[in-house]
Amino acid sequence: MNAKKYFAGTATLLALLINAPAYADEPELAGEEYDEPFTDAPIIIVPDEDFIDEENIPAPSDERILPPPNYSTGERILPPSRVNTQPKNSASTKKQKTQKARFVKLAADDLYTYYLDRQSVDWKRVPYLANEYMADVWIRMVEHNVDTSELPQDLADYINDNESAEISLAQENGRPLNPVDVEVLQHKKYFLEHYYLRPKTKQIQFLCELEVVGHPQNTVSERQYDYKNWENLIPGSVESIIYQTVLREIGTSKSTERGHMTFVDMVEEYARISLR
Repeated sequence: MNAKKYFAGTATLLALLINAPAYADEPELAGEEYDEPFTDAPIIIVPDEDFIDEENIPAPSDERILPPPNYSTGERILPPSRVNTQPKNSASTKKQKTQKARFVKLAADDLYTYYLDRQSVDWKRVPYLANEYMADVWIRMVEHNVDTSELPQDLADYINDNESAEISLAQENGRPLNPVDVEVLQHKKYFLEHYYLRPKTKQIQFLCELEVVGHPQNTVSERQYDYKNWENLIPGSVESIIYQTVLREIGTSKSTERGHMTFVDMVEEYARISLR
């Protein structure tokens, strides 16, 4: 009885499986085929290129966008466009230092202005005297009104030209000349006078006078030193003014032997200790 029911149920199940409709693995979709799977990404609408929304343009920001720091040093490395490529010692940033004046204005009269050339000052021992020195100086005399009417045209143009290569070169080297030197060097025609000054006796000795256009020649004919050529000062004379103004500028400390002693000389002289 039970065996009959078992076989009857099995036969019914087989009949249902045989007569069941066939289904595809995946249902067919009507319409277009899609190669990419469906996603939930939002749809972005790109406006027309000519359309500019002026109301929603963000305001410019003053904040600088700095690059990330270098964590090993703690410094920020700026891109090449933000690096200051101007040299630190450029002519625009470096302040030019004016040179010390070479010439010193001593005096002036109706015809000339007298200048002392610092570079020419020298102290020489007075011949035949062991402990007395004299100052060797050159004085430049700049004429106020130079008459070039009788000179050749090219020479007159050269004298009247105030440009000086020496002034321009100093400016290019970043060492501009002192205004006094500029005033002197602008004059192409001048006179040079050579003197000895003797502070101990307040006397002066004239050696020569040169008329110069441009630069003086190194072959100068001047009279030699002679003890008889010392002149006493006459108050108000040009020589008297030159003597007083020059010594006021250079002093008289080197007119004696002591003014030329070195430290070793002083120790040996006053401490009586030989260091040589």
